[in-house]
Amino acid sequence: MLSQSVASEIRDAISAGEFMPGQQLSEVKAAERFSCSRNTLREAFTELAAQRLVERIPNRGVFIATPDADYVRDLFIARAAIEPSGVLWGEFADPAALIKLVTSARAAQENGEDQEVSNINQRFHRALVASLNSPTLNAQMNNLLARMRLSFLLVIPRYPTLHAEHIEGNIRLAQLIADGKREEAAALLHDSLLRTREKMLAVI
Repeated sequence: MLSQSVASEIRDAISAGEFMPGQQLSEVKAAERFSCSRNTLREAFTELAAQRLVERIPNRGVFIATPDADYVRDLFIARAAIEPSGVLWGEFADPAALIKLVTSARAAQENGEDQEVSNINQRFHRALVASLNSPTLNAQMNNLLARMRLSFLLVIPRYPTLHAEHIEGNIRLAQLIADGKREEAAALLHDSLLRTREKMLAVI
């Protein structure tokens, strides 16, 4: 359906950080940007509202979701359930590429490219779930990463080193996967997600 395609495009834009939490979405401008009718756009908004990416406020319009503590808790419960499963049972055809990806975050950090550090982190975590070769889980992860981006946009101004603190941990995790130490890697990831949740809850 066209509305699902439009919803996917908006979700990708949210995941890329193109919309801020609480930002109002103009139907006219959004319909122009995503080349669709306003009826199709409204159907897309309904789908995105169900995924907690936008919020409809009666008599005011549609707004990008603004994460709160419960939003972040729910998000990390889902991530902690899905991502370690990828580490344990996923198929990693090229573990060296995974290591290369996360290692590239070092150079991005040294160059002050904070957005790129964030993007690398997202690509890494998406790859963990993609290793399971499940379209259903991939769709869920796309939604979770879009919600993560909104959460990070609120937290990073108050905790600017959050992404940088995960660079070395991600490298260690990728190396453990490459070495076949799946259970150790899954435990490391699970603990890292829980620690990140608490750090974010402390400042959100």
